[in-house]
Amino acid sequence: MNNIFDEELFSNIEISDRLKKELYENCKRGKRTGDFRFRYAGALTALIGFIGFACTGIASYAYYQSVQMRMESMPETEIHEYVSDLENDTGVTIDDSYSRKLSDEETLKVADLERKYNSQGMYPEENVERVATLAEWDGNSVCYVEEDHKLHLPDNMTEEDLLEFIDYSTKKDYVMEQEATEITDDTPSPYVNLEGVSEADLVKAARPALEKLFGKDVASGWNTRVEAFKPSATDPSLGTSHDMYFIYWEQIGGSSNSTDYVVVINMDDSSIGAVAVRGREHFASLESFSDEEAKSRLKSDLPKVLAEIERLYGYKDPVSVRCEVCYDYTDYGENDARQLRYVFDFGGKTVDVMWDLGPKKLASVEFFNE
Repeated sequence: MNNIFDEELFSNIEISDRLKKELYENCKRGKRTGDFRFRYAGALTALIGFIGFACTGIASYAYYQSVQMRMESMPETEIHEYVSDLENDTGVTIDDSYSRKLSDEETLKVADLERKYNSQGMYPEENVERVATLAEWDGNSVCYVEEDHKLHLPDNMTEEDLLEFIDYSTKKDYVMEQEATEITDDTPSPYVNLEGVSEADLVKAARPALEKLFGKDVASGWNTRVEAFKPSATDPSLGTSHDMYFIYWEQIGGSSNSTDYVVVINMDDSSIGAVAVRGREHFASLESFSDEEAKSRLKSDLPKVLAEIERLYGYKDPVSVRCEVCYDYTDYGENDARQLRYVFDFGGKTVDVMWDLGPKKLASVEFFNE
């Protein structure tokens, strides 16, 4: 390691506040934090042509029966209200639809209450209030204001307020899914059924990669879910390099806000394509750093990151490095850095990693043969 970090190597590092990523990663930056499924959404959106919905961050978790019944029992008038909200929602990130961003503490509380909402049927006593103008909002309740098309949040949110917020978001996501399904019913999907391999075998194959990065018994007792993503099935000209399995470990009652884990296995050679911890809950738990502090850590943390890559995967002496400060995608602003991103070229193998600044740990690794 003594010879890896030197001025010649560091001179090859390209530092930018927003390292230009793949075009399709714009979807990933839209709503769900660190979602590898959106990392590969370029092939998806090129094929099916509903990028507007691909970027919305539609909740992909399975509803529990009571929640599903709650969604399906919404009156038509309420459904039309949510359709109208969606039509008037021009925000790029989740928080753009709110009057203010959730604090880290609120995000953690929301993730906890969502698990109770989904698995225990813990619902609010009332629906979110709706008013025509901002002047009509009392400032103390969760309220949708038609004048600016935003969900307004009081400064101090009670548990009831947070449950109303969760209920509103869940219903809006549900209606969004129904609208998207109506549009894409006749469109071939790159998400296919498993063939020639069982879900249990994929979970078994992915578990060692998960434990190598995050430790023994990580996500023990959590639900597992497997998806087969095969864009070559809809467009053979794409080749098979983007055909892969996604193996998820999800909390009981968890949602797209909850911390979860994912392992990506390439279909063509069964190699590991990526391993990651994800979710707004995970990011909210991370320590925040200023731009100046984070940028200084780009250089000082590099030897630690390289040491971990060598220890875990055997790669050393990169040809070049690119890096950037990350702010939990678009939901957090400047001077609120949570992660660093490094892209290492090891000569024929690219390793793309996310590094949690606070705990000084790898949050994700991706492997590419170019």
